Amino acid sequence: MEYIQTILFQISASRLDEASQAAGLLAELDEHRRFLKGQSGFRDIRITRSINNEGNVLVVLETQWTDDTSLVRYETAEPNAAAIIRKHEGLLVAGSLQVLDMEALRTETSFKAEEAEEKEHAAYARLTLPIAIPLGILAFALLVIYGLSRVYLEIGGDGAVALAAGMAIGVLVVSFALANSPKAPGWLIGGVVGLAALALMGGTIWALANEDESKAAEQVNGGQETETPTPGGETPGGGTGGGIAVTMGDNKFDPAKITVSAGAAVTLNITNGGTAIHNMRIAGPDGNYNTDDDAVSDPNLVPGGSEATIGWTAPDAAGEIKFQCDFHPTEMVGTITVQ
Repeated sequence: MEYIQTILFQISASRLDEASQAAGLLAELDEHRRFLKGQSGFRDIRITRSINNEGNVLVVLETQWTDDTSLVRYETAEPNAAAIIRKHEGLLVAGSLQVLDMEALRTETSFKAEEAEEKEHAAYARLTLPIAIPLGILAFALLVIYGLSRVYLEIGGDGAVALAAGMAIGVLVVSFALANSPKAPGWLIGGVVGLAALALMGGTIWALANEDESKAAEQVNGGQETETPTPGGETPGGGTGGGIAVTMGDNKFDPAKITVSAGAAVTLNITNGGTAIHNMRIAGPDGNYNTDDDAVSDPNLVPGGSEATIGWTAPDAAGEIKFQCDFHPTEMVGTITVQ
């Protein structure tokens, strides 16, 4: 806040030269400026006059103060501007002297403060938006990638392929519709994005919940199931010494070649030694995958560090049976030789 004392007075045209002399009224007011600079709360002084060259001259003297206490202290003590002017009362037009104490509602300082604040906000927006927008897009893209990957892995097989194809077609249809509707309302675009985000979040939560249930079931089964050896040291699966051990890595089987006897009941003890999700599928006698005679690891999804088993009976005829990982069918393959 700022406080101003305004003094208005008129100098007679006939006495203007006298008032302008070196020891005159105007010179004394100029000299008073030095005194004011040493006063507490003083900000500035301004002396202006009318520009008419004829007739009486109107003079306006303004002193600016930081608080009303400083202004009152100044005007109630001497020297002060009003007292100096009254000493030269003979130069003034009678009754023209007026002393006004006022409070400034708006000043250049307050406007500058507001302008500085606006500039600060504008600078903040210029700095943050170019960073925040790309980071937001990146975060959303990562969320989409993570969410879809969990859903695809949980569904697996042909279902995942069908879902991916359906989503791709949906994106193309929505993009085509929006591209041909440049005046589409904002609520429509926001609604489409919101529904997509909700669907993605729901699918991700569903996939994670199913994964947790699978892990829990696996832990329960792993703690309860034991193999009882049969006479001769064979396991119920037909192998010896607890079955055949198979390790799945990223992305290979070890061993990739297994030999069994014709007609033998075999138990494959599978360990996922990698970090990705794998499984093991043995093709049936027809030599084709995803048919009724396949044998698949239990559980079908084997996360890194987990175990699974396959109980399988070799065919009576000698030959080669192929096996694979459904998640990496071109890299993780192997053969079982029946002899």
